[in-house]
Amino acid sequence: MSAVKVAALLCGVMFLAGCGMTYSRLEVPAETSASARNSAATYVQVGPVVIPHITQAAEKLSPNADCASAVQRLTTSLGDYAAVALHRDCPATTDTPQNGDHGFYPKPPPTAKTEQVETPVGTATLFTNQYSECTSSCYIGGDEVALVTVDDSVVQITAVTSPASGTTSRSRADLVQLLQSLRHV
Repeated sequence: MSAVKVAALLCGVMFLAGCGMTYSRLEVPAETSASARNSAATYVQVGPVVIPHITQAAEKLSPNADCASAVQRLTTSLGDYAAVALHRDCPATTDTPQNGDHGFYPKPPPTAKTEQVETPVGTATLFTNQYSECTSSCYIGGDEVALVTVDDSVVQITAVTSPASGTTSRSRADLVQLLQSLRHV
């Protein structure tokens, strides 16, 4: 491979890693129905951070307006995630979240076993949180949750499970890999 091709390849890798990279937000028209909001995307802005490498995004109205107006449902090569920038006065979820609502956590639950991970936008606190899906039977799973404080905002990113469909756990390593791609707006 020639030196010019190697230099071009290295510049491309550095560009994709965020050096000099600028983002614009994925815009979804307000009049678009929630089911029609799925679209091909490359990144999504959630509060003060940008999450790149998104293959599909949908905005879902939040069931708890005290915490957020909407939750971004994201699909990446690492799986499905929910991302939300929490309002300052968000009351934490105190029961087991279920049936599509994965909970809101401005800080980890008191009994959670936490781990700290450095990201490009700040320190993330990770923990596993129980989640259930109930219709005629209940299925239990464990979501992997990351909380990152950026510019006095808490951004919550959840590697969501779907226990009724057989996904009862998610890889914390995949969540950490996604966190390493975060960029500050």
